[in-house]
Amino acid sequence: MNLKMLMTGMMGLMIAMASAEAAQCDESLKKMVITITEGSVVKAGFGLAVANALQDAGVQSTVFIAADAVNFALNKGTQPKFAGVTPKDLMAGLIRKGGKVKICEGFVKLGGIKKSDIVEGIEIATPGDLAGALYEPNTQSMTF
Repeated sequence: MNLKMLMTGMMGLMIAMASAEAAQCDESLKKMVITITEGSVVKAGFGLAVANALQDAGVQSTVFIAADAVNFALNKGTQPKFAGVTPKDLMAGLIRKGGKVKICEGFVKLGGIKKSDIVEGIEIATPGDLAGALYEPNTQSMTF
């Protein structure tokens, strides 16, 4: 068995396990903020898969995209796949389910990114927006 098949299978298993765990999460946990800064499709993809699993389980998931991960939130170019799906598709799916995806305003300005370059439904967010989301009651956070 080649390494790529093995890694894909492991990722699929981890996503399934995350979905099962999320379905059994503590009822007092209402919100999750996931910050993705890595340009690695594996790390970004896993963070987005977790956000989707949590949203499916009834936890309001908000993903903040910054630093090297900003390119995953853009319409341009082709993206590598994580467990058979692109990060852009995972973000679009999360938004369709009622989750939120936000891209850091500072990196938008630094990269000369136009609103039309950003995947539909992704909002531009300030550092204050991230701080406010992190300190909402009943909120947990993760970083990838």
